[in-house]
Amino acid sequence: MESKEFELLKSKFIKAFASVPMPLRKEIIAIVKDQPVTWEVAYLEIEHDTANAKTILKQLKEIGVFDK
Repeated sequence: MESKEFELLKSKFIKAFASVPMPLRKEIIAIVKDQPVTWEVAYLEIEHDTANAKTILKQLKEIGVFDK
């Protein structure tokens, strides 16, 4: 994933995260290295630009989270 695309998806994720109700933030939205990732964990990974952030954003893009 290119840097430009990463930043665009990161921005879209942060906007989407802000609209997710607090109780739903504990729901699983991705799987990384056979481990479930919740909205909250995804936010931390993406905010800190970790190695897992790209994997999470790619999965969310594939399932259409950013198309809505």
